[in-house]
Amino acid sequence: MRKVLPVLAFCLLGQPAAAQTYPAKPVNIVVSVPAGGTLDAIARMVARDLSESLGQQFVVENRPGANGNIAADYVRRSSADGHTLLMLASSTLTLGPYVMESVPFNPVKDFAPVATLAGLNMVLLANPSVGVTDLNGLISHMKAKPNALNYSSTGNGSFPHVAGALLNRETKTEATHVPYKGLAPSIQDLLAGQVQYTFDSGSAVHVKAGKLNALAVIGPKRSTALPEVPTFRELGLPELEKISGWHGLFAPAGTPEAVIKTLNAEVNKALKKPDAIERIESMGFESVTTTPEALGEALRNDYANYGTLIKKTGITIQ
Repeated sequence: MRKVLPVLAFCLLGQPAAAQTYPAKPVNIVVSVPAGGTLDAIARMVARDLSESLGQQFVVENRPGANGNIAADYVRRSSADGHTLLMLASSTLTLGPYVMESVPFNPVKDFAPVATLAGLNMVLLANPSVGVTDLNGLISHMKAKPNALNYSSTGNGSFPHVAGALLNRETKTEATHVPYKGLAPSIQDLLAGQVQYTFDSGSAVHVKAGKLNALAVIGPKRSTALPEVPTFRELGLPELEKISGWHGLFAPAGTPEAVIKTLNAEVNKALKKPDAIERIESMGFESVTTTPEALGEALRNDYANYGTLIKKTGITIQ
């Protein structure tokens, strides 16, 4: 017993010591979209606060492409020590595996949930050149001129892509999907009139400036940034409400629980600051904070439910 007690004491003391040494070096936050979009903006805001609170640099690294698969695969193969993290929109993990021929990861098993960063509540946006100011106007236009309009998305299998396909299915209309590598180029071409409509959460500033028309909100409740815009349910299309999601922070599977807890606590602390709440909501997102367990449950539930939804849209990507 005299020999066992010192060993046991050493083991017990070692656990908090390990937690206290994190992070031991700069941390990369790998973002699944190009610089300039709303997800990237949230990532940089959180990285700044984590750098201050944890005493090491948290550096944003953009690895866009393949609906987030490039970034996700990179993080999946990284060391599970908390020094490489993944920030993405939930569509990469919940929709991508159903619409793409294959993905290089298991969305549930290969990642450790850390924290939810924002809730997604997309808005249907149209360029004013289309000449419509409400949902019925857009539907009438598409029925009169099938495939005359193009809608953009942040990539094949992304939420805007699936929302556009579901809108066409529910309204018996036709339009051409144009995928982009991220939000920034998608919105740039929408503003320029190269595409005519899209779904996005973070373009309230363009709506308020009169550069885009907001036609409907996914829901289930109206956007904080655009409270005057009705939800699809209010307009008689409740099926669109299913295209909801979140932005999340993940680590490679196997990352120590103490590291996950440290990150979750510090991320939530950053997100609860009044200026962070204001900024997130001004971009059209819902300000939320969760535990790692709650994010993991949301991932599992969404992944299980979206299979049926994808079958309705008929979306497949080779």
